[in-house]
Amino acid sequence: MRIGLFTFPTSIDGFVADVEMGIDEGFSSFWLPQIFGIDALTAISIAAREIPDVTFGTSVIPTYPRHPMALAQQALTTQAATDGRLTLGIGLSHQVVIEGMYGMSFDKPAIHMRDYLDVLLPLVRTGKVNHVGKTLTGKGQLGIDGSSPFPVMIAV
Repeated sequence: MRIGLFTFPTSIDGFVADVEMGIDEGFSSFWLPQIFGIDALTAISIAAREIPDVTFGTSVIPTYPRHPMALAQQALTTQAATDGRLTLGIGLSHQVVIEGMYGMSFDKPAIHMRDYLDVLLPLVRTGKVNHVGKTLTGKGQLGIDGSSPFPVMIAV
């Protein structure tokens, strides 16, 4: 059985220390949130370069404040930096955060998520997208040397 550890450090060094401690305790995967702290994908990229043989995931990255093409670019770069050890967890976040803190509309979250995935997933799988949706558009391609497709999990 494989068991993962969710950690919420306030620094990259803290995350690396959490991973090292977790390995000693027998954990095989490490999950980092993207809210009110360090950037999850950046921290994972750095930790993975220092620590081999474990997997990493985000839990979760909110979709509203980051366009899916920008997230795909960063996640594909992280996948290359981790040598294929990334799972990308995404979610809508919460209305109070999106509207109250970011000043963005939380209108039609299901349609937003459908459009988000229609842009993100083709980029993750093939590096190309051509989608015009109701809430998001994505037209373009990405080429990140050393990257490969990775699992995408959706928080509900």
